[in-house]
Amino acid sequence: MQAQPGVLSPPKKHSLIQVYNFEDLPLITMNVARIGAQTPGMASEIAGKEKHFAVVGFGPMAWIWLTPDKPVPGGFRVFDETEIGGEDVPETEGDILLYFSSDRTDLNREIANQVCELFGNDGELVEEVSLENFDRTNDTQNILIGRSTNLDTEKSSFVFTQRFQGEEDIPSKHFQNSFACKTDRYTMTYSNNPSELEAHGESISRPPISRRVFFIPSLDLLTSLRMGGIRMGSLAINAKWKGH
Repeated sequence: MQAQPGVLSPPKKHSLIQVYNFEDLPLITMNVARIGAQTPGMASEIAGKEKHFAVVGFGPMAWIWLTPDKPVPGGFRVFDETEIGGEDVPETEGDILLYFSSDRTDLNREIANQVCELFGNDGELVEEVSLENFDRTNDTQNILIGRSTNLDTEKSSFVFTQRFQGEEDIPSKHFQNSFACKTDRYTMTYSNNPSELEAHGESISRPPISRRVFFIPSLDLLTSLRMGGIRMGSLAINAKWKGH
């Protein structure tokens, strides 16, 4: 079982990334997770035979509320504010990451709109980036996905997103997809060790406009999240899509 399509696969021609925050997250975590769990299958139904992928990531607070009894070894937490190039950079934020990629912008938008409708008034869209064309800046041998001995992160990944003013690329020792978006640069850096991503974020040469960190569960883990003793895979929300 690989990580969700999109973690290891090159992006398609067009990508759409959205980040949501939830004001009452402790009260609605289960519902948010249910929506996240059915998103890849819902995307598959909408896309039909068109090649695409849909990736769902959980921010530190969302993941802690989902799995309070099994914190990620080494700690998965909000990255602290830091100083880069003499400028203060705030701590990371974001509860849910949605990453859709296909050869059609309208297909990405249709999938995103369906998820937005499910979130309803509970979700606040805090970042949206439309992307096309990308540079894979590191060889796949640097991907750490699938090498973890921790069941929470096995065949899963952490991703650190950053957006910079200007199109100059930001090098990374980890696997990274880097996109030029209008006059900015958007990077997605992957690792199964969040502390290494935090160190990368503190070592860059210029401050980002935004930066966020998420845990991207494998599709197998996404369909079997446990919350309060309830196994999501048994809720039949997305059981028929588990093989996708």
